[in-house]
Amino acid sequence: MLTKMNSLRLLGCFVGCTLVLSSCDRMLEFEPGDVILAEDAINNSDDLQRMLNSNYDVLANVLNGRQQSIAELLTGNMARPYSSLDYTAVWNRETNFFTPTTGGLYTDFYYAIYRANVVVESFGLVDDLDDATRVRLEAESRFVRAVCHWYLVKMWAYPYGYTADNGHLGIPLRTDAVAPPSPRASVAEVYAQIIEDLEFAKSNLPNENGPYASSMAASGFLAHIHFLRQDWNAAQTEAERVINSGLFQLDDDLDRYEAGSDSTLAGDNINPETVFGITGGYFAVDGDSLLNDRSSAFRDNFRQDNNANPQLTFSGGINDLFQLNAADDRGNWVESNGVVHKVTRFDDKQFFNVPVIHLTGLHLLRAMAIATNGGNLATAIGDVNAIRDRAFGADLNDLPAGVDADAVLTAAREEYRKETLCEGWEMDQVKLRGVMGEPETVRGAPWDCPGSLLQFPNSSTTAAGFVLNDEGGCL
Repeated sequence: MLTKMNSLRLLGCFVGCTLVLSSCDRMLEFEPGDVILAEDAINNSDDLQRMLNSNYDVLANVLNGRQQSIAELLTGNMARPYSSLDYTAVWNRETNFFTPTTGGLYTDFYYAIYRANVVVESFGLVDDLDDATRVRLEAESRFVRAVCHWYLVKMWAYPYGYTADNGHLGIPLRTDAVAPPSPRASVAEVYAQIIEDLEFAKSNLPNENGPYASSMAASGFLAHIHFLRQDWNAAQTEAERVINSGLFQLDDDLDRYEAGSDSTLAGDNINPETVFGITGGYFAVDGDSLLNDRSSAFRDNFRQDNNANPQLTFSGGINDLFQLNAADDRGNWVESNGVVHKVTRFDDKQFFNVPVIHLTGLHLLRAMAIATNGGNLATAIGDVNAIRDRAFGADLNDLPAGVDADAVLTAAREEYRKETLCEGWEMDQVKLRGVMGEPETVRGAPWDCPGSLLQFPNSSTTAAGFVLNDEGGCL
């Protein structure tokens, strides 16, 4: 098994490899799209670990604000982008198979899936792999594969529940590194594989695993996935497993995006709410403090304190939401001149960690599940009030003890939208409410109008029988 020292050394290689390839194994010198011949690249268990770390590297480069920005543009949270034609195409719901920004995101998710499959299929190539290490490597690889498939199916396919049997088209499902290009699997098939992979990770990873996949991270994703499947009991169970673990705490300062400095390593400054996240900033590698930027798309798209015209600004609806109560400290996340509503969440932050699954989201997810499904409303009320106490001050804007389920659901949804601004989760909520039969629209158009889904890149059409998404019709 890899020793603790080797694990730390590999972590240093992972976080620093984009800047100091000379200190990393040849495994990380492959470009993301390279076809990797396992028999040439994998000789021992350390090579497998480095390959796995390269999967995390790709995942970090899509969850650095790239996926989140595109997902936010599909909702009513964002105003029209300032100048980017690609982002404007997403906001207008008119992407096509030549849109490079969305095509690049799609491709990078599949790069990580491909590399995860290479790891799982390469165990027979090494002689120094003990059972415990093999199981951990498989569990982490399947975690990455599941997470990537889930982001893809959420953004390129209509949601779970859109048809009675979920037989509608999903995305290509890839569980084999050498399989030829494939047509789209059904949403039911994709979700079944995602859940199977995350259940394996949940059962075979430790509850804590540094910046890597853990059993708790698998439960965090499963809570979100089951929630979107309208399996309220399963969503509540997975959320509670994380909430009740005692491993994470709500942060009182309304800032989950922890930054580091030359003297404070970002990797050592992970927010206590983070169940799974992307670590970035300065890291110690071989005695040096080296920079690994994992927040560039957040900083470059949203930050306004050093950019008079940021690409992404809030919609008028979001500004109005925060103006409802001047006592809400989260109102500081919006700077408005009455016309342009700029995002301030990332001001004064150059390099920072990115929380992906966090405790705030799981508390509010549990509250929504209980309010929708029935259950102990006191628990749901407590979840909402814990978030409100942080934003307004203790007991200043709490839900009263006797409030009904509808009021709890309305409050939890509002808090969830506020708390997850810029994080890409509102898209899921819009689609969920749509499949539940609520009259959901986005900027005046039906939530599922042609064009509401991202278009697949042209490269995907090499698979025989591949069906593209419908385009246009939302305006």
